[in-house]
Order: sequence, then C-alpha cells, then structure tokens
Amino acid sequence: MLVRADRVGFARLIAYARDPDNTDQRALACILSHRCNCPDTPYRQALGLDEAELRAVLAEYFPVLAADWPDGGCLRHRLGLACHHEAPPPGHGRFSASLLEQEEQDLCRLFLTHAADSGIWPVVFARSIARACMEPQHLWMSLGLEGRAQLSAILVRHFPALVARNDHDMRWKKFFYKLLCDEEKVWTCKASSCEICPHHSECYVTSPPGNAPAVVPPEG
Repeated sequence: MLVRADRVGFARLIAYARDPDNTDQRALACILSHRCNCPDTPYRQALGLDEAELRAVLAEYFPVLAADWPDGGCLRHRLGLACHHEAPPPGHGRFSASLLEQEEQDLCRLFLTHAADSGIWPVVFARSIARACMEPQHLWMSLGLEGRAQLSAILVRHFPALVARNDHDMRWKKFFYKLLCDEEKVWTCKASSCEICPHHSECYVTSPPGNAPAVVPPEG
C-alpha cells in the first residue's frame, strides 16, 4: 500500500499520464512519485534513470509534465513533495560508488538478457529495479509499488523468462542475487538444499493454509 505522500504524488502524476489506465504507466507513476531523481541525491533514493532518460520517459508518457522541464529539476519537487536528498538515509556511503555501480550494471544485464522485447519498458523497469535492489527494504517498497503482486506483474510482463526460472517462489531480490552468484560460482550456503536451510523463511514467500494472506519476510 502506498504511503500518504506517495498517494498524493501518484495522483498528481497520473493526472498527467497519456493513458491513466495503462498498467505500465500506473506502475511507473508509483515509482516516479516515490523515488528521487536529483543528481546529488543519496544513491539509494535515485531512480536509476539519467536526466536525458527521465526527460524522454516523461515526454513519452507524461507529456504535460515534461513541458519546460528544467535541467536537474527534481520530479518530487515538481509534484509538491519533499526531495529525498534533503534527508540522507542512515548508513549512506557504506559501500564504494564503483562497487554499487558494478552491482547495478550486473542486475540490469540480468534483467535485459531476459527481456521480452527491446522496447522502452524493459529498460525503464530494469534500471529502476536494479537501483532499488541496493536498499534493505522489501523490493516493492523500495520502488514505491503497492505490493509484491504489482512487482511480480511487472516482471511477468517484461521479463517472463526470468520469472520462469523462479519456480520455487523465492523472493525476487534474493532470487536475482542468487542468479548472479550462480554465474560467478559463488556459493556461501552450507545446507545441502534450500528446504533444510535455517534461513529458508528469509528467502521464500510462504503461503499459509486457507485464505490467509501470504507471509512475506523483509527484504524483498
């Protein structure tokens, strides 16, 4: 569920959308209204899109908002919201920028290798999701989405081959990093299988019996 400030930003942003009922434009509106695009913003709050890319996305899907867009302008300020760079998160700067950039590039490559097509949507979502993976929250929360189901729907639409590989419903962020570790042949878990690993609940979404909602542990 969107927090109050994000609901306000989303409503203002979706009012400018070329097609307010389009599923991808609504998901992008959640992300754009939640995350900050200032050049000097803390890394973890960034959109993952550079100035030219953001300008192109706004011109394509939110054309009224894109009109007279200032260089280095903050989208959240344009929506009447506080800019995240005004309150750097605790622990910012723990890792070197070069290490984080390499990690982000590896994640982007993973997504785009599994993209359903070569259009703009896979690129926009790959960049945003990869950047949000740097944060400790649920991935859907870091993106400003309404829930894990909305994140899963984005992945199904644009990265179906990647989704197909997650056949045991591992949490998305854990799953992405597991694939990267598999590529590099880096394995740290000593359990003979995931099912008996003591950290199983941290990696997988558990589905309780009956109609109770699934329990989703932190970070994913």
